[in-house]
Amino acid sequence: MEARERHACGSRPDGDPVSRFSLQLQGIVPPLITPLSARDALDVEGLHRLLDHVIKGGVSAVFILGTTGEAPSLSYRLRREMITQTVRIVSGRIPVLVGVTDTAFVESVDLAQYAADCGADAAVLTTP
Repeated sequence: MEARERHACGSRPDGDPVSRFSLQLQGIVPPLITPLSARDALDVEGLHRLLDHVIKGGVSAVFILGTTGEAPSLSYRLRREMITQTVRIVSGRIPVLVGVTDTAFVESVDLAQYAADCGADAAVLTTP
């Protein structure tokens, strides 16, 4: 078996790079915009305010890089930063779902693995 490259987020807290579990969701799971401060710069403070606002509003989970449509237009670096920062800010308060949309199979798998390594709770995929 080929060893996978370790991503910047490291591995999941349980040490298992891909945990098998059942995530049951109900309630409100809003797709969130990606707040930017410049063309390819994440507005981390804006993201923090957005996440705190929707969490305080009672959402059941958040869905980033999903159906708002901008994800395929964002750089791979920015998508990874959005995942890293969202998981950090949410800090286990609610589940984090990550949209994985790309035309390249390898990039789709890599982004899903990155999300898992960062501690995201689920990847929501479209076929490449």
